Amino acid sequence: MREIMIVDDQGIVREGLKMILSLHEEIEIVGEAANGEELLALLQERLPDVVLMDIRMPVMDGIETLKIVKETYPGVKVIILTTFNEDEYIFNGLKFGADGYVLKDSSSKDIIKAIDAACEGSMLLHSEVSSKISKVLLAMNQQSKENRVKEQMDGVLTPREIEVVELVMEGKSNRQIAGTLFLTEGTVKNYISRILDKLELNNRTELVLHFQKKA
Repeated sequence: MREIMIVDDQGIVREGLKMILSLHEEIEIVGEAANGEELLALLQERLPDVVLMDIRMPVMDGIETLKIVKETYPGVKVIILTTFNEDEYIFNGLKFGADGYVLKDSSSKDIIKAIDAACEGSMLLHSEVSSKISKVLLAMNQQSKENRVKEQMDGVLTPREIEVVELVMEGKSNRQIAGTLFLTEGTVKNYISRILDKLELNNRTELVLHFQKKA
């Protein structure tokens, strides 16, 4: 038996979820709340196996609530109820440990599958949500690489030298770099020479390879 709590500020959504989930003998609805604060009060009295929770709610939204639930009750699985246009919320849900994403108009069969997957320690995703999450993860990975490169440069190169390196990494020529930074080509060449000396490299190709490896 899976014990479920439903959290959504719209009563009609909660009723609809209760109705379709009640058709499954292995599911028991043990509580419902209209916002995060109400859920946290319920969790002090009883811990369900899974919380089905909307993201956009008044008083305390789903992301803030998710963070608290995961910190306080790590054994409780939280599945986010989402729509197609909530990329930012999906990003934050991933960051704070959501155990799944279910579209609000999903069939009862899909919701049950998501609940079972979460309880078994995996994540079952609708194809549309999966696509969005893949894009978010790619963006996160790219940002992480850029941050690691920046950390490698900080403390060794000056801010202006870092700007030059970033433009070299983009494949820009000395003339293009000069135009972007409002410098002369000669000044750009001098910057690149100093950068190569500091990093003990021979040419701009080695410079690019150096930071690609660091990423």
